[in-house]
Amino acid sequence: MYRITIIILILGILGSCRKDKPATQEILDPITNPDIDDTFLVSDSRYKKGDIRRYGIYPNQKNEPKVVQQVITLAESGLPIFFPKGYYPMSLVIKGQSNIQLHFDDVIIGGGLQIIDFKKKPSTKIAIKGKLTVLDKIFIKRSNNISFDTLVVMTDTLKNINRRSNRGVSIYSGSEILKFEHLEIKDTGGKEDSYYKHTASALQIHGWNHNPKHIYIKNLHIDNADRTALYITGSNHKLERVNIENFGLGTNRNMFQLEDAAPGEEMEFAGVWINRCNNCEFDFVTINDQYKRARYSLKLDEGKYAEPTFIYNLEIKGMAKELSILDDELTNILVKKAN
Repeated sequence: MYRITIIILILGILGSCRKDKPATQEILDPITNPDIDDTFLVSDSRYKKGDIRRYGIYPNQKNEPKVVQQVITLAESGLPIFFPKGYYPMSLVIKGQSNIQLHFDDVIIGGGLQIIDFKKKPSTKIAIKGKLTVLDKIFIKRSNNISFDTLVVMTDTLKNINRRSNRGVSIYSGSEILKFEHLEIKDTGGKEDSYYKHTASALQIHGWNHNPKHIYIKNLHIDNADRTALYITGSNHKLERVNIENFGLGTNRNMFQLEDAAPGEEMEFAGVWINRCNNCEFDFVTINDQYKRARYSLKLDEGKYAEPTFIYNLEIKGMAKELSILDDELTNILVKKAN
């Protein structure tokens, strides 16, 4: 108790002196050009320019991956692309590309979404508009200036192209300036086979030596995670509302370790695990659990004293109250108010 009191006093002094709060970085939006000539790709002229059906891609049927990539390249030229409502049994990959705006009218894709670099060129200025539901995994690496309106990751083993549970969201090394208005992750898998080996957390924000920076999430909801619900490292993040419901429901066998964590720590599941997260803010965090299968409700791991992280309002509910809270002796995290 004496050690914890001293840490809180130090953090309080640092917090009162801190001038640089993690202000939300302004997203650099893609530049649109609706006058782009798209005739080389048109296969169904009944639809207007930018409508994905104009290029031979339709909901509720299989589509040619090569054509999908050609349309992504067309979007890179400045033409916003519209996906009408429906189910698309495919994945989307944006790889070393920029200046892309995609509009989803309550669309479900049966595969995953990747926004990654290619030959050291990042993907940048990517706007994902409307509501998009992904049934596998979202992976972002070495990319920046990416915005999402409503993004849902959920499990539907009948529509998932691999017939498996989803593998959550991984925001990896070199990712910077990402903005999510609403991010919802439900029923992320965690069985012992290799398919889930790299899914240690439903949402994992990590990356050795080049941790993510400036991640803003207005509303985050994670429900029924087989392993840890939220694992977060990096700097200058801002999460307004975090709601965790049930976690640690799966197995810790055959897991790859999380970046910045000691080997084996990833096997002790938690609702929220904050580790080496510097100059970050969480406005409201609610952790609820009905099953009591995880070890921790909350892990307050190590960080830089000079760059404290704050949880302004914390509420732990249900069986989560009976789980342990990790308070590392080198933590830089201050909880202002707890219920």
